[in-house]
Amino acid sequence: MKKKIAIIGAGPGGLAAAMLLLNKGYEVAIFEKETAVGGRTGRFLLGDYIFDIGPTFLMLPQYMEEIFRLAGRNIHDYVEITPLDPLYRLRFADGTEFYPSTDIQKILSEIQRVFPGQVENYMRFRHDEHYRFNRIERCFKRPYDSVYDFLRPTFLEALPQMDITGSLRDRLEKYFTNEKMRLAMTFQTKYIGMSPWRAPSAYSLISFIEYQWGIHHVTGGLNQLTLAMARVIEERGGRIYTSTAVKSILTTGNKATGIVLESGRKIGSDYVIINANFAYAMSSFLKDRKKYTDAELEKREYSCSTFMLYLGVKRQYDIPHHNLIFGEDFKKYMDEITMKRRPSPESLVYIHNPAITDTTLAPKGKSPIYILVPVPNNKASIDWDKLKPEFRRQVLDFIAANTELKDIGRYIEEEKIITPQDWERDFNVYKGAVFNLNHDLNQMFYFRPHNRSEELSNCYITGGGTHPGSGLPNICISSVITSELLIRDDTGDRQWRFDNKMYL
Repeated sequence: MKKKIAIIGAGPGGLAAAMLLLNKGYEVAIFEKETAVGGRTGRFLLGDYIFDIGPTFLMLPQYMEEIFRLAGRNIHDYVEITPLDPLYRLRFADGTEFYPSTDIQKILSEIQRVFPGQVENYMRFRHDEHYRFNRIERCFKRPYDSVYDFLRPTFLEALPQMDITGSLRDRLEKYFTNEKMRLAMTFQTKYIGMSPWRAPSAYSLISFIEYQWGIHHVTGGLNQLTLAMARVIEERGGRIYTSTAVKSILTTGNKATGIVLESGRKIGSDYVIINANFAYAMSSFLKDRKKYTDAELEKREYSCSTFMLYLGVKRQYDIPHHNLIFGEDFKKYMDEITMKRRPSPESLVYIHNPAITDTTLAPKGKSPIYILVPVPNNKASIDWDKLKPEFRRQVLDFIAANTELKDIGRYIEEEKIITPQDWERDFNVYKGAVFNLNHDLNQMFYFRPHNRSEELSNCYITGGGTHPGSGLPNICISSVITSELLIRDDTGDRQWRFDNKMYL
């Protein structure tokens, strides 16, 4: 008889784990509280406009390709993935614009045009960071259940490359003398909700990955990835129950034996995988916790949040697909967001303009404009319901003053706003910290929540709140690690692994 697995949450981590385990002969059912799959990698439909809820671009598409391969499928039979060139536009406060590319000749020419004298430094960065990537990447692809896992040869070999005493900003200052060039190579910590001045230096790998393998667009939005994953699950005989919220995890002693739905129905299973927001799941699904108590969760460090504008606009703008607009003093505003806990629309504004690339997201001549501003998480106790109208005005004023979207307010016909309070209330994101737990060294590897639950046996965790961290590539890795751990525990083969090219 097939072993039964209940997965809580149909975000990409839960969907990926389901795909992998179905292909290994398990019976899998996913329970999702929302009406559709995807979590924050899902979509909003506003009138005739389609928006990604959260992430809008794909890095390291080979990781997602590998998830499909391990499930016996070819991702390209389900979605269309296109590399973008340029990757994005960076616009600095003085009006300088920079257009990065993976094409080596283009990027060298662009660096010489915008940052004269930095080409040699850039080539040194590429060489050194490629070497680091080849060593550090492997460390993210192993579970860390014990401190003794730090003694593995792969970790010990990578340790000198970790540069554990410095920040990302410290490391990049060793390469680049031009301040705007430094900013261009460090702002990527916004992808993990941290300031470059606080993020560990290992995250210089994010900018290296961008320049080495690029940024990709999925036709129809990244939401098409999770819809495709759901199709594979259904093709494999898995079941996905939407509009079905989980209340708690069934236990016998310290063993997970199933789940309890909000309706009161109990569903038994041999194993449980949690793909909900980690801190929310611990505080909601498990009543008797030994490690992740409410007090422990509260004292943990969390990422910043985001203020979101989804605007259906009845015109098109000739601006790049991705745009990042910096204010006068990025460090000052990031400090205010991450340390002093004050919001500012002049820190960094991200504008997604997919209509320039993809005609499937809005009617002809119209645009789904997606705007993201980093803001403090809900530890700041900001009354966003009260502040929201004024902050919206400030954001649109900043955009009008610094981009070609000077008249955007005249053309808005559909609109949705999400604040940190909305992330917490409507999406169960603990403290509204959309990038989950901070990626400080004391919350990485062994010190991050483990993929095998530390509270219950037969219970596993995948997604951004566990090792190795947030972002779709990391979530792909976590789903592989989690699935491998479950299969090892089930079969008794402690060395069992997928034939996984992500590890090469």
